[in-house]
Amino acid sequence: MVSQEQTYLSTLEKQASDNPEEALKKIQSLVKEYPYFQALYHMGWQIAKTHGLGDTSSLLHACSLRTKNRLHLIPNPDYVEQPKLTKYTTGDANEVKSFSDWLVQLAPTSNAASDESRLIDKFLSDVPKISFEKTAEKQVDLTKKQSFDAQTLMTETLAEVYVKQGKLKKAKKAYEILALKYPEKSSFFATQIKKIKSKLKES
Repeated sequence: MVSQEQTYLSTLEKQASDNPEEALKKIQSLVKEYPYFQALYHMGWQIAKTHGLGDTSSLLHACSLRTKNRLHLIPNPDYVEQPKLTKYTTGDANEVKSFSDWLVQLAPTSNAASDESRLIDKFLSDVPKISFEKTAEKQVDLTKKQSFDAQTLMTETLAEVYVKQGKLKKAKKAYEILALKYPEKSSFFATQIKKIKSKLKES
Protein backbone atom coordinates (compact mmCIF):
# COMPACT_ATOMS: atom_id res chain seq x y z
CA MET A 1 0.00 0.00 0.00
CA VAL A 2 1.33 3.48 -0.89
CA SER A 3 1.73 5.78 2.09
CA GLN A 4 -0.06 9.11 2.06
CA GLU A 5 3.21 11.08 2.18
CA GLN A 6 4.31 9.67 -1.17
CA THR A 7 1.25 10.56 -3.26
CA TYR A 8 1.29 13.42 -5.74
CA LEU A 9 -1.78 15.02 -4.15
CA SER A 10 -0.16 15.09 -0.71
CA THR A 11 2.90 16.87 -2.14
CA LEU A 12 0.59 19.37 -3.85
CA GLU A 13 -1.19 19.91 -0.52
CA LYS A 14 2.15 20.56 1.22
CA GLN A 15 3.14 22.97 -1.56
CA ALA A 16 -0.18 24.80 -1.12
CA SER A 17 0.74 25.73 2.46
CA ASP A 18 4.03 27.32 1.25
CA ASN A 19 2.96 28.76 -2.13
CA PRO A 20 -0.85 28.50 -2.61
CA GLU A 21 -0.97 30.48 -5.87
CA GLU A 22 1.53 28.16 -7.58
CA ALA A 23 -0.28 25.05 -6.25
CA LEU A 24 -3.63 26.39 -7.53
CA LYS A 25 -2.12 27.00 -10.99
CA LYS A 26 -0.77 23.42 -11.05
CA ILE A 27 -4.17 22.05 -10.04
CA GLN A 28 -5.92 24.08 -12.77
CA SER A 29 -3.50 22.72 -15.39
CA LEU A 30 -4.04 19.17 -14.10
CA VAL A 31 -7.82 19.66 -14.22
CA LYS A 32 -7.55 20.50 -17.93
CA GLU A 33 -5.56 17.28 -18.48
CA TYR A 34 -7.75 15.09 -16.20
CA PRO A 35 -11.25 16.64 -16.26
CA TYR A 36 -12.92 13.75 -14.34
CA PHE A 37 -10.50 13.65 -11.39
CA GLN A 38 -12.81 14.88 -8.63
CA ALA A 39 -10.12 15.09 -5.93
CA LEU A 40 -8.34 17.83 -7.92
CA TYR A 41 -11.49 19.96 -8.01
CA HIS A 42 -11.97 19.51 -4.27
CA MET A 43 -8.36 20.36 -3.48
CA GLY A 44 -8.44 23.46 -5.70
CA TRP A 45 -11.59 24.69 -4.01
CA GLN A 46 -10.12 24.09 -0.52
CA ILE A 47 -6.89 25.94 -1.36
CA ALA A 48 -8.80 28.88 -2.85
CA LYS A 49 -11.18 29.01 0.14
CA THR A 50 -8.42 28.74 2.77
CA HIS A 51 -6.13 31.36 1.21
CA GLY A 52 -8.79 33.60 -0.36
CA LEU A 53 -7.62 33.06 -3.94
CA GLY A 54 -9.65 33.23 -7.14
CA ASP A 55 -13.39 32.80 -7.56
CA THR A 56 -14.26 30.30 -4.81
CA SER A 57 -17.94 30.12 -5.80
CA SER A 58 -17.14 28.92 -9.35
CA LEU A 59 -14.61 26.42 -7.93
CA LEU A 60 -17.22 25.17 -5.47
CA HIS A 61 -19.74 24.85 -8.31
CA ALA A 62 -17.26 22.82 -10.43
CA CYS A 63 -16.41 20.66 -7.40
CA SER A 64 -20.05 19.98 -6.53
CA LEU A 65 -20.82 18.94 -10.10
CA ARG A 66 -18.10 16.28 -10.09
CA THR A 67 -18.44 14.84 -6.59
CA LYS A 68 -20.59 11.90 -5.51
CA ASN A 69 -21.19 12.98 -1.92
CA ARG A 70 -21.64 16.72 -1.39
CA LEU A 71 -21.74 16.52 2.43
CA HIS A 72 -18.01 17.32 2.67
CA LEU A 73 -18.70 20.60 0.85
CA ILE A 74 -21.04 21.83 3.62
CA PRO A 75 -19.15 23.83 6.29
CA ASN A 76 -21.11 22.24 9.15
CA PRO A 77 -22.13 18.64 8.31
CA ASP A 78 -24.50 18.47 11.32
CA TYR A 79 -26.64 21.18 9.76
CA VAL A 80 -29.58 19.74 7.88
CA GLU A 81 -31.70 22.16 5.92
CA GLN A 82 -35.30 22.17 7.07
CA PRO A 83 -37.96 21.81 4.37
CA LYS A 84 -39.20 25.20 3.27
CA LEU A 85 -42.82 26.09 3.80
CA THR A 86 -44.52 27.04 0.58
CA LYS A 87 -47.60 29.18 0.22
CA TYR A 88 -50.47 27.26 -1.36
CA THR A 89 -53.78 28.93 -2.08
CA THR A 90 -55.89 25.87 -1.34
CA GLY A 91 -58.52 26.32 1.33
CA ASP A 92 -57.92 29.59 3.19
CA ALA A 93 -56.31 32.39 1.22
CA ASN A 94 -52.49 32.35 1.46
CA GLU A 95 -52.48 29.58 4.07
CA VAL A 96 -48.90 28.42 4.75
CA LYS A 97 -48.51 24.64 4.57
CA SER A 98 -45.66 22.20 4.21
CA PHE A 99 -45.49 19.93 1.20
CA SER A 100 -46.58 16.89 3.27
CA ASP A 101 -49.61 18.82 4.62
CA TRP A 102 -50.53 19.73 1.08
CA LEU A 103 -50.32 16.06 0.01
CA VAL A 104 -52.54 14.99 2.91
CA GLN A 105 -55.08 17.60 1.87
CA LEU A 106 -55.08 16.25 -1.68
CA ALA A 107 -55.61 12.63 -0.54
CA PRO A 108 -59.14 11.41 -1.30
CA THR A 109 -61.42 11.32 1.73
CA SER A 110 -63.84 8.54 2.60
CA ASN A 111 -66.81 10.71 1.49
CA ALA A 112 -65.30 11.10 -1.97
CA ALA A 113 -64.73 7.34 -2.18
CA SER A 114 -68.32 6.57 -1.12
CA ASP A 115 -69.65 9.11 -3.68
CA GLU A 116 -67.58 7.39 -6.33
CA SER A 117 -68.88 3.91 -5.45
CA ARG A 118 -72.46 5.26 -5.34
CA LEU A 119 -72.06 6.68 -8.86
CA ILE A 120 -70.70 3.36 -10.14
CA ASP A 121 -73.59 1.43 -8.56
CA LYS A 122 -76.10 3.85 -10.10
CA PHE A 123 -74.49 3.50 -13.53
CA LEU A 124 -74.58 -0.31 -13.32
CA SER A 125 -78.23 -0.36 -12.30
CA ASP A 126 -79.25 2.07 -15.08
CA VAL A 127 -77.42 0.24 -17.87
CA PRO A 128 -79.90 -1.59 -20.12
CA LYS A 129 -79.43 -5.34 -19.97
CA ILE A 130 -79.28 -7.42 -23.14
CA SER A 131 -81.93 -10.11 -23.11
CA PHE A 132 -81.70 -13.25 -25.21
CA GLU A 133 -84.98 -14.49 -26.58
CA LYS A 134 -85.40 -18.19 -27.14
CA THR A 135 -86.83 -18.92 -30.56
CA ALA A 136 -88.64 -21.99 -31.79
CA GLU A 137 -86.10 -22.39 -34.62
CA LYS A 138 -83.67 -25.23 -34.27
CA GLN A 139 -80.05 -24.20 -33.89
CA VAL A 140 -77.93 -25.17 -36.88
CA ASP A 141 -74.51 -26.71 -36.29
CA LEU A 142 -72.26 -24.81 -38.70
CA THR A 143 -69.34 -27.20 -38.25
CA LYS A 144 -71.27 -29.95 -40.03
CA LYS A 145 -71.71 -27.79 -43.10
CA GLN A 146 -67.96 -27.54 -43.60
CA SER A 147 -66.60 -30.70 -45.09
CA PHE A 148 -62.87 -31.24 -45.18
CA ASP A 149 -61.37 -33.31 -47.93
CA ALA A 150 -58.62 -35.65 -46.71
CA GLN A 151 -56.61 -34.96 -49.85
CA THR A 152 -56.43 -31.22 -49.27
CA LEU A 153 -55.33 -31.61 -45.65
CA MET A 154 -52.75 -34.33 -46.29
CA THR A 155 -49.10 -33.36 -45.82
CA GLU A 156 -45.81 -35.20 -45.84
CA THR A 157 -45.34 -34.43 -42.15
CA LEU A 158 -48.67 -36.06 -41.30
CA ALA A 159 -47.67 -39.16 -43.24
CA GLU A 160 -44.37 -39.34 -41.29
CA VAL A 161 -46.30 -38.99 -38.02
CA TYR A 162 -48.53 -41.93 -39.00
CA VAL A 163 -45.41 -44.04 -39.65
CA LYS A 164 -43.87 -43.11 -36.29
CA GLN A 165 -47.13 -43.86 -34.48
CA GLY A 166 -47.31 -47.27 -36.17
CA LYS A 167 -50.51 -46.48 -38.09
CA LEU A 168 -49.16 -48.05 -41.22
CA LYS A 169 -52.46 -48.34 -43.15
CA LYS A 170 -53.13 -44.62 -42.66
CA ALA A 171 -49.51 -43.83 -43.61
CA LYS A 172 -49.82 -45.90 -46.80
CA LYS A 173 -53.05 -44.09 -47.72
CA ALA A 174 -51.38 -40.73 -46.95
CA TYR A 175 -48.41 -41.45 -49.25
CA GLU A 176 -50.78 -42.57 -52.01
CA ILE A 177 -52.65 -39.26 -51.76
CA LEU A 178 -49.37 -37.33 -51.71
CA ALA A 179 -48.12 -39.20 -54.83
CA LEU A 180 -51.22 -37.99 -56.70
CA LYS A 181 -51.01 -34.51 -55.20
CA TYR A 182 -47.28 -34.00 -55.95
CA PRO A 183 -46.39 -36.04 -59.07
CA GLU A 184 -42.83 -34.63 -59.14
CA LYS A 185 -42.08 -36.53 -55.89
CA SER A 186 -44.01 -39.67 -56.81
CA SER A 187 -40.84 -41.86 -56.93
CA PHE A 188 -39.99 -40.89 -53.32
CA PHE A 189 -43.54 -41.62 -52.18
CA ALA A 190 -43.51 -44.95 -54.07
CA THR A 191 -40.42 -46.10 -52.11
CA GLN A 192 -42.10 -45.07 -48.87
CA ILE A 193 -45.21 -47.08 -49.81
CA LYS A 194 -43.02 -50.15 -50.58
CA LYS A 195 -41.36 -49.87 -47.13
CA ILE A 196 -44.76 -49.64 -45.45
CA LYS A 197 -46.09 -52.66 -47.40
CA SER A 198 -43.06 -54.74 -46.34
CA LYS A 199 -43.66 -53.71 -42.70
CA LEU A 200 -47.34 -54.65 -43.03
CA LYS A 201 -46.37 -58.12 -44.34
CA GLU A 202 -43.97 -58.65 -41.44
CA SER A 203 -46.61 -57.84 -38.85
